[in-house]
Amino acid sequence: MTEGREDRDRIIYHPTATYVIIDLEWNQPIPWIKSRVDPKQLPGEIIEIGAVKLSVDERGTELSKPFHVLIRPICYTVMNKNVSRVINKISSDLRHGLTFIDAYEAFIRWCGDDFVICGWGNSDLSILKANLRFHDRSALLGRHFLDVQTLFSKVAEDKNVQRSVEYAVDFLRIPKLEDFHEAHRDAEYTGKILEKLFDILENDEPAVFRLEQYLFDPDLNVQSERRTDYCDSWSDCCDRTFSEPAVCPACGSPLREELAWFRIRKSGFSLFRCDTHNLVAGRVRLKKNAEGKVYASVVLKLIQPGEARPINERHEEYLIYGTSGKPREENILLAADETINPENAL
Repeated sequence: MTEGREDRDRIIYHPTATYVIIDLEWNQPIPWIKSRVDPKQLPGEIIEIGAVKLSVDERGTELSKPFHVLIRPICYTVMNKNVSRVINKISSDLRHGLTFIDAYEAFIRWCGDDFVICGWGNSDLSILKANLRFHDRSALLGRHFLDVQTLFSKVAEDKNVQRSVEYAVDFLRIPKLEDFHEAHRDAEYTGKILEKLFDILENDEPAVFRLEQYLFDPDLNVQSERRTDYCDSWSDCCDRTFSEPAVCPACGSPLREELAWFRIRKSGFSLFRCDTHNLVAGRVRLKKNAEGKVYASVVLKLIQPGEARPINERHEEYLIYGTSGKPREENILLAADETINPENAL
């Protein structure tokens, strides 16, 4: 990560002067059409890269003109109908564009040397890495990532709810001058959202806001696993496990507790923060051996900020229902209501 700077007249601590906001569009395999690659290895083939740069200095922010390139796929050359409905492209559109490697290299040259990658959610990153591996290129991006969707949820709504780009544009009253679901346009809208969030933080946040806590390293996929000693009961096993010090699975440093361990039925959850690697999720699964002795499987895993949402939702469930969790009958009835409620089908 680049060294941040903190100006007297600013209250946002920026880890970089340049934020590159990307948006990718990709085609998906069609089950009855045989492909040269296993869909598990290449769940989507990128057909469009869009991006903008948001520059930050003592004068304020500036959004660049979009970068935009079309890519000619070599595996999924027939447009998936479900994808077509969303991005409004047909199979003939896939006959034009650069090769993936030429397009990606042009994108990297456009990015420059010192920047943080940004996007709406992190699904683009896994697809990008899969495409790089397929083309025999390193999948290491070498940059930290900022999930603008998670930042919007915190800054604009103070909630842990997933929202669409269009929802955020409407919420922040950003003019809608272009259609959505084209890579360069969605990247530009996401850049405008990020610019608006910076403006909100500059004017409303009473203390220094450190964006570093919302960054994660997409090249790290690290977790630690261990099994506890045997105990006589679920509660005894939890008491022992939850009281043990937690260390970062990437560097071994002591973790700071953000959300204390809590138990729902036979599972435990927690959130920690590492000063270097940010968020770490804790998960405990309680088990019994043949003699009835209780033990726990404990996993600590580096996560990106958006992945904390399910844990916060489980914590809300715990606060309402305790260790027994939401009654299963209520879950069944809720699922039935969602099945027959026409509003949920929209």
